[in-house]
Amino acid sequence: MRNLSKSFVIISVMGIAIAIYDAYEYITEDFRYCSINSRFSCGAVFASGHTSVFGIPFYILGLIWFPLVLLSGLASIKSRGEASGQYLLLLLIVGDIFTIYLWYLELVVIGAICPVCLSLYIVNYILTAVVLASFFV
Repeated sequence: MRNLSKSFVIISVMGIAIAIYDAYEYITEDFRYCSINSRFSCGAVFASGHTSVFGIPFYILGLIWFPLVLLSGLASIKSRGEASGQYLLLLLIVGDIFTIYLWYLELVVIGAICPVCLSLYIVNYILTAVVLASFFV
């Protein structure tokens, strides 16, 4: 397994771990480690009520998303020997586009940023960059 593939797997696992932590916070409503101030606060985002789409909580989407990305990446690595492939890139870009909606909610509608959610967006952006890099290496 090449370095980009190893990076992809490690970063995907980090995304899964953060998504699990995010779910724990929202299920228990314990935001003490994630509320820095009124602007950077998971609790403020949760209290806004803008935490789901079509009745599905965002934390559930994260719990599905990151394992799906990891499995797709592993399938790509197995078939090509590297974390690459148009399907995987398209999947990650869909996730990146969805985060634009989440940014809109946090910055415009709610007026607060969830630091844990922000870290999940960044993980997705990094995974996209790793896959894009695999096309050029």
